Amino acid sequence: TMKSITEELSSDAYEGRAPGTPGEAKTLALLTAKFEAAGIEPGNGDSWFQDVPLVSIEAKNVSPLTVTGGSENMSFSYGPEMVVTSYQEQPKIDVANSDMVFVGYGVNAPERGWNDYEGVDVKGKTVVILVNDPDFGTESLEGDFGGRAMTYYGRWTYKYEEAARQGAAAALIIHDTDPAAYGWNVVESSWSGPQFYAQSANGGADQTKINGWIQKDVAAKIFAAAGQDLTAQMAAAKKKGFKAVELGLKASSSFENTISKMDSKNVVGILKGKTRPDEYVVYTAHWDHLGRCKPAPDGDDICNGAIDNATGTAALVALAEAHVKAGAPDRSIIFLAVTAEESGLLGSAYYAQNPIYPLNKTVGGVNMDAFGMAGPANNVIVVGKGKSGLDRYLEAALTGDGRVAEAEPTPEKGYYYRSDHFSFAKLGVPMIYFEGG
Repeated sequence: TMKSITEELSSDAYEGRAPGTPGEAKTLALLTAKFEAAGIEPGNGDSWFQDVPLVSIEAKNVSPLTVTGGSENMSFSYGPEMVVTSYQEQPKIDVANSDMVFVGYGVNAPERGWNDYEGVDVKGKTVVILVNDPDFGTESLEGDFGGRAMTYYGRWTYKYEEAARQGAAAALIIHDTDPAAYGWNVVESSWSGPQFYAQSANGGADQTKINGWIQKDVAAKIFAAAGQDLTAQMAAAKKKGFKAVELGLKASSSFENTISKMDSKNVVGILKGKTRPDEYVVYTAHWDHLGRCKPAPDGDDICNGAIDNATGTAALVALAEAHVKAGAPDRSIIFLAVTAEESGLLGSAYYAQNPIYPLNKTVGGVNMDAFGMAGPANNVIVVGKGKSGLDRYLEAALTGDGRVAEAEPTPEKGYYYRSDHFSFAKLGVPMIYFEGG
């Protein structure tokens, strides 16, 4: 089951499974047919689906990022040197002559005694931000931000959220491969083309006009033009008490937005429990991937998403088959294939905020995202080990299997905040996310 469904979902016919494309329609048809054949029931009344209201915003005719006011005027091109998008549902985005401020890691964490925005007014300005936490690069797991392990303050989603709360007009994250945990090619592919966001009542009016990334060497040139040394400022930003630096430069960029609204869909199935049917365990996996991306040298522009996450989606079906075959469990089991994970966990966040089954009756869950394909292993890797009371259940199961649970070797990459379990965990549902060893 897992092999055949992974192969089907990642075939070119599904066009990379982006929300709102023919690939979504094919994915929904396949999953509902497989769930029905497995013997589980529709999970939203008589429907297999939960509508997830999304808005698609695609930047077109993007002007270069121009930086003026320093030792030289500079211009950086869209794609190879910078990428920009907007969360605002406006047909035209224009940030002109916006004062630039370096705000270190862009963290405002009063419970940790840390505020990179203290003493500076960034309203209407362009903030330049480092990716990850101030503790990045620490070998131990001790420090103001958990040492080597990333906190949510290190995620790009937080950086943009805080910049908006501070009133910035634009937020530019400096890309650096190690702390970002992916190369510029991922940024360029993921942040170009249509970007999906949750629909909001105000059309994103409370967000920054521009969110984007700049290459590290671009940042170095900008800092040099301001008479600053990027390396020195990066080191200063790691220390408590860092003060934001007004760069004395002005940033400008503009683009047009193609905006469309749509309902994508979560797929929901349920197997009713026999003794506690009003208590629920949830299995989650995201069915979406990136769709069509920047073409490879041979012209292939389909990001097929076989591992991420056709494997986890196929596992949902395999688990439905296995549970039906084993007989009704004590609690009801929800099989939830969510949309728009690649766009910021939007499908799982929508379900968690608008649950079909009450979260206070959802006793826990397992998330499956990107299964390892290297073959059998004696261990499993728990992403965010120690963050869930479900760890001990996994360890008990592994003991009977002659295997062990181990913490992820790269906690600095922040994977705990990058998949759908986090949408539930931050609202109090115990969730576990583990992978092959």
